[in-house]
Amino acid sequence: MSISLKGVSILVVEDDMDTRELLRVLLQSDGGVVTAAASVQEALAAYDQSAPDVIVADIGMPEYNGYTLIGRVRARDREHDRMTPAIALTAYATSSDRDAVLSAGFQVHMPKPFEPDKLISVIAGLATKYKQPHAS
Repeated sequence: MSISLKGVSILVVEDDMDTRELLRVLLQSDGGVVTAAASVQEALAAYDQSAPDVIVADIGMPEYNGYTLIGRVRARDREHDRMTPAIALTAYATSSDRDAVLSAGFQVHMPKPFEPDKLISVIAGLATKYKQPHAS
């Protein structure tokens, strides 16, 4: 059985335009429904409009970083009694970075550069594990 992102709603948060576009194309080509945001503010607006199944976020971004994002997402999750799984896709790749990412509320720490097949597999796994009914 091949892994597919068909119908999985993914919020990509990445300040680097080229990386953001690469992720969007990669995930859409595998069937994902992708919303791409360049900042934490854009990401939170997108989250509020339509909560995604999975978030893929960079950590190192200007103004507000991925830790700020996950803190605000977790607060919104608590308000709506849900858990949105999140992957930190980051150049910060030490074991202490991994520990910090997981402690902050991400489910997965994935260092850049990433393997596309592995990212797709992780997203699909999280979407399945944390599947929630879509309610308005």
